[in-house]
Amino acid sequence: MIRVEKQPEPRPPDFDFDGEVRQPGLSALAELTGQAPTLSRPGPRIRKQADRLEDLSPKVLRQYDYWTRALDALHAAYRGICAYSCFYIEPIAGPTVDHFVAITSAAPREAYEWNNYRLACSLMNACKNAFADVLDPFDVRDGWFVLNLDTFEVDPAKDLEADLKKRVEDTCDRLKLNSPECKNMRRRWFNMYWTPKDPTRPVPLWFFEEHAPFLAREMRRQGRVRPEDQERADGT
Repeated sequence: MIRVEKQPEPRPPDFDFDGEVRQPGLSALAELTGQAPTLSRPGPRIRKQADRLEDLSPKVLRQYDYWTRALDALHAAYRGICAYSCFYIEPIAGPTVDHFVAITSAAPREAYEWNNYRLACSLMNACKNAFADVLDPFDVRDGWFVLNLDTFEVDPAKDLEADLKKRVEDTCDRLKLNSPECKNMRRRWFNMYWTPKDPTRPVPLWFFEEHAPFLAREMRRQGRVRPEDQERADGT
């Protein structure tokens, strides 16, 4: 993992997050707790499900998944990069909205808040689920996670304090970042760089920086890039 810079809530004309996600969500929460809707809309009233917001179940909230409306905006804001695997997610390959504070444990209003969303591929979202032992990509600092370019396993940096090292390890374990699938994907991309099918047409490093930024950063940090790419990094 690498640090993910929090992006501002999208606003018109690009995407009206407040109007498309937050306000419909808050209105649904009002009706679900027996209050008057805060927005006018066609169709019947939503049936009351609980007296208090905190008593609403995730199953009920998922019936009003207005957060899915923000998926394209989330994908664009974070350049399509999964916050956990650090690989580009093609729009047809299952980008998802991860509620970092899961709707099973958060105040229901957080289900409709932009700052609680992380872009995640479907596999990472499923692994994280509602568990709270995964480091927030917004809080991660570059260098906490390192990549062994021989085994393609992700490890905590050696100089981390014990508590932080444990949290990095827990994050790797929870997300299964060292599963055969994840390691093979990193290995395949690494080999794409070093052994292209057509040696006369090598894949440029900038492509990796845009589509696999954690792998590219570790390749550059460890000097495992072609001389011309190292020269560009050094400014020479």
